[in-house]
Amino acid sequence: MLKGISLAIALSFIPVINYNHSQVIATTTTGYQIAQNSQQSTVLTEERLGIGGIKLSMREIQVRKILGKPVTVENGNMPAIGRVRTLKYPGITVDLDEGSTPGKFSVYQIKVTSNKYATIDGVKVGDGQSKVLRTYGKAEIYQEDNLSRVSYSIENPSPGGLNFTFKNGKVVEILCFYLMN
Repeated sequence: MLKGISLAIALSFIPVINYNHSQVIATTTTGYQIAQNSQQSTVLTEERLGIGGIKLSMREIQVRKILGKPVTVENGNMPAIGRVRTLKYPGITVDLDEGSTPGKFSVYQIKVTSNKYATIDGVKVGDGQSKVLRTYGKAEIYQEDNLSRVSYSIENPSPGGLNFTFKNGKVVEILCFYLMN
């Protein structure tokens, strides 16, 4: 009986002793992996999530006022999101979802490949990796073939963040996003 009690007590402590912290990884609609950044020293807030004057949750009509008529418009349907729309401009792509109000699309993702558009904090394509780290804080750098990536995330009001892709130490793409289920 005493051995049984000792075994039960020992087994109840094993999960505590063997606890391992693991990073949270999610995938955006473009297939990038986003990792929770436990080394981040600068707090990223929702107010800092935007590129080229476009902010997450902004309505489509506001996007068009800022960027003008898109080169192409693609409408689609995503299983977990519903109706989506992509507005493509030279060097910037804006993805929108319809949400709960029919016909009213809002920004959930912005992708930039041109130095014409900067983040709210002034980082743009062509800037060095050191500027990104100075602006947004220390972060783990993920290597992927000849590219590297740095991610910064928020959890509230909705999980999202900024991803920077580098080639030869220079920003080649910036992705600003909300994670969509």
